Amino acid sequence: MKYLSRINLLFTVIICALLSSCGSSIPLRIVDSDYVGKSNNFTKRLVKGGDFWLTTYQRINNKNLPYVFYIEGDGLAFNSRYSISDNPTPTRPMLLKLAALDDRPNVVYVARPCQYTDVKLNPKCNNQSYWTDSRMSNDVVLSINEVIEALNNGRPFSLVGFSGGGGIAVLIAARNKNVKDIITLSGNLDHVSFNRHHNAKPMLASLNPIDYAAKISKIPQLHVSGGDDKVVPPFIADKYVKASNSICVHQTIFNTAKHQKGWEELWKYILSMPLTCYKN
Repeated sequence: MKYLSRINLLFTVIICALLSSCGSSIPLRIVDSDYVGKSNNFTKRLVKGGDFWLTTYQRINNKNLPYVFYIEGDGLAFNSRYSISDNPTPTRPMLLKLAALDDRPNVVYVARPCQYTDVKLNPKCNNQSYWTDSRMSNDVVLSINEVIEALNNGRPFSLVGFSGGGGIAVLIAARNKNVKDIITLSGNLDHVSFNRHHNAKPMLASLNPIDYAAKISKIPQLHVSGGDDKVVPPFIADKYVKASNSICVHQTIFNTAKHQKGWEELWKYILSMPLTCYKN
C-alpha cells in the first residue's frame, strides 16, 4: 500500500509539473501532507472550533493517556513580501513530519484556520486577514483551543508550536489550565518585534504572546531557535524568555538550523530534553 501511495504521489507531482503549478498547487500540498499522515498511521479528521472547521491529523493509541498537540505555523501567508497568498496551506509538511517522530501515545497535528480545509466550510476564510493581520487574533486562538478541548477530555496536555504556531501555543496556555508544558520551534513569540525586524505592517488585530509571558511563567517551556533562522531570529525567543523571568522558561539555539531546515535530524534529541523548572 505504501508503494502504491508513493506512485500516486509521484503521478500527482508529474502532472503538477506539467501544468507549471507545483509551487502553488493547493491539491499537491494536501496530497503531500496526506501521504505523510497515512504513512505514519495518522487519521485525518475535521474538527469544529469556534467559527472554523480545522484539519487535524491524529494518531491516538490510548485516550486515557496524555495528549500532545502540534500547532502549525502561518503556512503560505504571503507569496512575497508584498503579495498575500490566496490560501495559507503550508507548502511543506515539516511539522507533521516532526509529529510523526514523536513516540508519545496520543499525537495530534492541528492546522491553523483556513489551511487545508475547503473554504466552503469556512466562510470566514474569504477574509485574508485570518492569515495576515488576524492570524493570532482571539478568534483564531479560540478555535484552536476549542479543537484541543474537544479531543483532550479535560486532562493535562503538552503543546508544540512551530513559527506562528509557537505564539498560538503561548496564547492557548494563557487561557487553558490543562497545559502542562510547551515546546516552541522557531516560535514567533513577539510579533511586534518580529514585524519591526522585517519592516512589516503591525498585526493590530492580533494578541501578542510576549504580553502573556509572565502569566504562564510557571509552565515548563522550551523555546528552540535556529542560529541560521532568518525568518524568526533567536532574539525573538530571547526577549520572551527574559520577559518570563522564570526558571521554568528556557531557550536553546541550534546554530546550523534554519527556519524549516535541519529539524528532523534534531527532533528526537529535542524531545528528550527536560521540561522542568530548574536553574541553568
